[in-house]
Amino acid sequence: MVTGIVYDDIYLQHRIGTHVESHERLIAIMEFLKEKNLLDDKDYLLIKPRKATLDQIKYAHEESLINEVKEVSELAESTGHTQSLDMDTLVSGKTYEAGLYSVGGNLEAIDKIMSGELKNVFALVRPPGHHSNSYKCAGFCIFNNIAIGAEYLFREKGLERVAIIDWDCHHGNGTQDIFYEGSKTGEVTFFSSHQDGRTLYPGSGFINEIGKGKGKGKIINFPMPPGSAEDVIMNFFDEIVDPTLSEFKPEFILISAGFDTHWTDRLTNMGWTYQGPARYLDKIKSIAKKYADNRILITLEGGYEIDKQAKAVYNCLKVLNDDGENLIEEKLRRSDPDLLNYVDNKLIPKLKENLSNYWNCF
Repeated sequence: MVTGIVYDDIYLQHRIGTHVESHERLIAIMEFLKEKNLLDDKDYLLIKPRKATLDQIKYAHEESLINEVKEVSELAESTGHTQSLDMDTLVSGKTYEAGLYSVGGNLEAIDKIMSGELKNVFALVRPPGHHSNSYKCAGFCIFNNIAIGAEYLFREKGLERVAIIDWDCHHGNGTQDIFYEGSKTGEVTFFSSHQDGRTLYPGSGFINEIGKGKGKGKIINFPMPPGSAEDVIMNFFDEIVDPTLSEFKPEFILISAGFDTHWTDRLTNMGWTYQGPARYLDKIKSIAKKYADNRILITLEGGYEIDKQAKAVYNCLKVLNDDGENLIEEKLRRSDPDLLNYVDNKLIPKLKENLSNYWNCF
């Protein structure tokens, strides 16, 4: 079975000047994949995205947000200058169209996974999405690709249980907001592991944020202390993600993959290597194999050291295609013992306590 890669040059047309979330991110990834001959490998298939419909965008967003993106994008086109949706989120003349194709790339990937044509997919799309909620774009994000993908699985594919795992270094606050009271059409369990919000944008994602109503207990945040290496995320998987998803039994796993956890990233303060996300993905694959017929879709979020991000994406693609023995690796980094002690003896036990009324495994 083949691993898919969603990509199209339309994603480069979201051009917002000198900005960390630049089209150069995707150029660097695609050039590296070509250099490694991965795009010529018969075990990988390049997928062209389609344009999502407005009704599909409305699965997660209010019409006012959609209209705002369209109108501001048209203003950027007519003036020849980028425009702002908020202090961090810029729009070019092609942003609205690129956003529709970013969502549509994820939907096309879901179709091919659900039909059995592909084993799994990495959607190399932009603009990213996980900071945008139903009514507001934020944090470099336009349409929430991963949230719309979950609703698409419920509304058009008939699934009942979807897990979303967000490993971007910034809290996936938009996705959390959209599913904080659950979904009207299915069951979502959302995991966000991120740098502690007291030290990083958007300043949210604490362990007491666990959802409301139908969503209570299904919002699971893991705020990692600055300096955390990937040993911290492996403990989170073993102690929280694995037992929870073994109880939840997801039918599909969606991953918001940011690569800004790397120890060199200019916006963050984590300690991961560029093989770290792939090693975490390998653990997630074990859940997908048990309960979700191996169905995994990864969509690109952040990551601002473009050479490190390219290597990390390549490593994830190798793991998706069951070739985890041939990763590009750098020297393994370890968390400070005091940091690990805090995570293992305070943070994780408190998180279990907060979730214990909602999951039998805690």
